[in-house]
Amino acid sequence: MAADDPTNNQPLLARQPIFDRSMAVIAYELLCRDSRENRAIIKDGDQASSQVLLRTFTDLTITDVVGPHKAFINFTRNLLLTPPPFSRNQLVIEVLEDQLVDNRLLAALGQIRAQGYTIALDDFTLNSSSFKMLEYADIIKLDVLALNDQELRYHIKYLQPLGVTLLAEKIETHEMLEHCKDLGFELFQGYFLSHPQIMSGKSYSENRQTIIQLLATLNDPRTEIDKVEQLIAQDPVISYKLLKLINSAAFHFVCKIESLRQAITLLGLIQIRSWVTLLSMANIDDKPRELCVTTMVRARFCQTLGEAVTGTKRGDTYFTAGLLSTLDAFMDSPLEELLKKISISETLSEALLHYRGNEGEVLRIVMQYEKADWDAINWEFLEQRGVDESALSHFYTESLVWVTSALESMVFD
Repeated sequence: MAADDPTNNQPLLARQPIFDRSMAVIAYELLCRDSRENRAIIKDGDQASSQVLLRTFTDLTITDVVGPHKAFINFTRNLLLTPPPFSRNQLVIEVLEDQLVDNRLLAALGQIRAQGYTIALDDFTLNSSSFKMLEYADIIKLDVLALNDQELRYHIKYLQPLGVTLLAEKIETHEMLEHCKDLGFELFQGYFLSHPQIMSGKSYSENRQTIIQLLATLNDPRTEIDKVEQLIAQDPVISYKLLKLINSAAFHFVCKIESLRQAITLLGLIQIRSWVTLLSMANIDDKPRELCVTTMVRARFCQTLGEAVTGTKRGDTYFTAGLLSTLDAFMDSPLEELLKKISISETLSEALLHYRGNEGEVLRIVMQYEKADWDAINWEFLEQRGVDESALSHFYTESLVWVTSALESMVFD
C-alpha cells in the first residue's frame, strides 16, 4: 500500500462475540494491537493500548464495529487510572489479569463503577490479590482451558453467591458449551460457533437435505441460467430475500433490480450461487443468527483481500471460499463429506480442505485474523503482494460495516 494511504494509521482490530444462554449475541470483545508495532517490542504496553483504542474510535465509531451491542475492551493500568471518554452505555471495561492491584487501582475501579460503567475481570483466578477487586466487578470471566473441572466448580461455588455474572471464555466445542451451561454460567465466549456439532449415526434433517440438494444443483457447472432462475423461483421466501438484499445499500446498483433474471445477469452466476447458498443456510432453524453474521464477514473479508492480492476486482471465488468454510458448522457434518455432495471446483476444494492456492492462503489468513492470531499470519505472502498490516485491518473493518448494511435487508425469523 502507498505510504500516504489513510489506512496506514489503522490498528489491527478484531472482534469476538459473547453469547447469552439462548445463543443471542449480547456483546463483542474487541482485540486491538497497533499495526506499526506489530513485530516490535512494546516497552510501554499501557501507552500502546491507549493509542490503539483512541485511534480506533477516532477513525471509526463504536457502532461501526459492534452495532447496538456492548463492547468489551481490555483496559491496562494507565487506562484504568485515566480512562478515555467512551460511552458507558456500550462499554464494558475489562480488567486484565496481570495488573498490579494496589490502593490506586482499587480507587480507580471505585470511581469507574460510580460513573456507571460495567466492569469485567478477565481470566479471573481467586487469590489474595484478585479477591480485592471482586466488590467492583459486575462480570467474572473464567478461562475454561486454564481451569480444570474441579477448579471451575470451586470458583463457581465461591462467586455465584456474590451476585456477579459468570462468563465462560475460550469455549472450543459444543460439548464444553453445554457443560458450562450446566455449571451455571450465564455468558459464553469462544470459537465453538464455527465448529460442527457432529454426532455419530446422525442423519440429515429434511431441511438440511433439501439445502444440500439445492447446493449440489446450484454449484454444478452444467446448470444453466434458466435452471438456476427456476430453482430460486421455487422458493418464494429466498427469492424475496435475494431481491431485497441485492437492492440494499450493500450493493450499489443505480436502478432497482426487479427480477431474478436481471439479478443473475448483473451479478453473475458465481455471486448468485453464493448468496442463495447463504440465504438457504440462514434458514436452518436451530442455528444462531451470529453464525450467518460470522460467515458473511469472513466471505466479504476473503473477497476484498483476494482482490487486493491478485490486483483484480473479481474476488467471487474468494467470497465463495469464505462462505463455504462454515458449511460444516451449519450442517453439523464434516466439511470433506459435504463437499463431495456439491460440485465445486478442485481449486475451491483444495482451498477449503487444505488451504492450498491463493484462495486457501487468503482463507487461512482471514481465519487467523478473526482469532486475533496476528503473529501466525503469513505476512511475507501479503507483503509480496503489496498488502500491509493496516490495509488488512481496513479490509476487516470494511467487512464489518458492509455486513451490517447487508443484514438490514435479510429477514431473520
